[in-house]
Amino acid sequence: MRGQASVEYLMTYGWAIFALLLVLAALLTSGILSPNFLVSEECNLGTNLQCRFVSPIYNEGGSTTLALEVFNGFPYPIRIEEFQLETEDGTRSFSGFQSGAELLSGETEVFQGQLSGDPVPENTIGRFSANVTYRVCAPEL
Repeated sequence: MRGQASVEYLMTYGWAIFALLLVLAALLTSGILSPNFLVSEECNLGTNLQCRFVSPIYNEGGSTTLALEVFNGFPYPIRIEEFQLETEDGTRSFSGFQSGAELLSGETEVFQGQLSGDPVPENTIGRFSANVTYRVCAPEL
């Protein structure tokens, strides 16, 4: 009796289980469930100081390089005094960012730095923390 009940259950609900497996296989093969699809590149320095990654992080000559484009959304010029970028855990930092760059209102500047320590392995997802020190160059402020 139990065997007949289990066969009837599979015959009744087997098509639904099969359809669920097909949908899951389609999602896995399409890349929708991959970490690169679910985690996007984001750069946020605030509403008036916008940034974006110019190129992805790349390894060249044993060091990891990152380039960020910073946009001055303030209605006045600013001077970037210091640009610090470090890993989320604070153990490694990027160096070589240009300091003293003056940005007029609506202007962009590309900042490029190299990560200390070993190169970052390819296809890794990382999080960085940034600290930007800037000075207002408007004479009226």
